[in-house]
Amino acid sequence: MAKRVRQKKKAKPPADYRDGKLDNSRPDSKPALIALLLVVILIGSGLYLTSMVDTEETVTNPTYGVEAELVTNNHDTEPGGETDFVLLVRNTGSVADMFTISTKSNDGGFTIDIEDGFETIMLNKDLMKPLIINVKTSSSAEGLLYAYMQVTSVGDETKKAEVRINVNTENNFGNLTKIGDTVDVHYAGILAANGKLFDSSMEYIWDNYQYRRAGVTNNNKHIDTLEARHIGCVEADNPSENCDGSKGMIDGFDSKMIGMYEGQTLAVRIPASQAYGESGSSGNDLAGEDLIFIIEMVNIN
Repeated sequence: MAKRVRQKKKAKPPADYRDGKLDNSRPDSKPALIALLLVVILIGSGLYLTSMVDTEETVTNPTYGVEAELVTNNHDTEPGGETDFVLLVRNTGSVADMFTISTKSNDGGFTIDIEDGFETIMLNKDLMKPLIINVKTSSSAEGLLYAYMQVTSVGDETKKAEVRINVNTENNFGNLTKIGDTVDVHYAGILAANGKLFDSSMEYIWDNYQYRRAGVTNNNKHIDTLEARHIGCVEADNPSENCDGSKGMIDGFDSKMIGMYEGQTLAVRIPASQAYGESGSSGNDLAGEDLIFIIEMVNIN
């Protein structure tokens, strides 16, 4: 009689990763991953809360403030004439702020125009910006007249600064300049970006103006008038037969002198392209800078 042979059961194959099942013999890594995630969350929360404290102190407890002053004042003009003032606005608060410039009172009966695009300005803290104020007097104006300009913080409208503009109308302007003239002027030049002085022939500026570009000291002081030859001229007879040669001043400065009266003070904002060129275009250290000049027309030669 033949013996029955028992068949051995085949061993089950190990679990395959494609089954979506894990071998029970391997350690479970879930608790470790969860713990690590919690640590990361706690650390991140701590850093976030710390940054929130700093941010809230800056945002919820800012201080606001403004100062304003004129570069020059007490300008001479004639009845019906005009002059320009340069107003400096400085943010003395702890955060960036916007400022509105307006006329508070106008006892002189002037026509007052704030430079286009500068009726409202933005300034970071501790920074300063200049802008031009044009004043036209009436034909019936007499004596010393004045008006008040006001600068107001948008962040806190209780923070204001005022300046008084003084104009003496007991004067008569001299001759009107034209293309081809050679003239003598006094001037003051400041950076349009921050109001820092880089050059002047006005003694008052050297003695009283405190904001100077790095390297500008009283050793640079000079108070003789500047002679500007052949204003408006490209070359002899171009663009006028009055031209005996070419102009010697930068374009923006030169063009402002045309049409000024002897005794008149005006200001001009000059883009870099009409001054010393864009940054890197020349070796002049003012290349790339927009400039503002105050020009006093002394006489026509």
